[in-house]
Amino acid sequence: MKKLISGLLVLSALAINVPTVSANAENSESMQGSETTHIQQRIDLNSATVEQLISLPGVGQSKAKAIVKYREEVGPFLEVAQLTQVKGIGEKMLSKIERYVSVK
Repeated sequence: MKKLISGLLVLSALAINVPTVSANAENSESMQGSETTHIQQRIDLNSATVEQLISLPGVGQSKAKAIVKYREEVGPFLEVAQLTQVKGIGEKMLSKIERYVSVK
């Protein structure tokens, strides 16, 4: 009887831990895959469309339009940090998206 109970305890412990480990491994892999895609395909701030800019984390339609409007009024971006001059984009937002954009 003790062997049966200890065996069930071991199996239940494994059953509880296995889905958690599996889910974490899947999430980690999918995050790495999407991050790799963004790193390999940085969006050029000087030629990006509103639709491309919306794909950036935390950038909605209004911020994307503000980036394009800034570019049209002021001229091309000289560096990524210049994004903080766009209305609605501060240092916090810049830190979220700077690894996904470039200036060519």
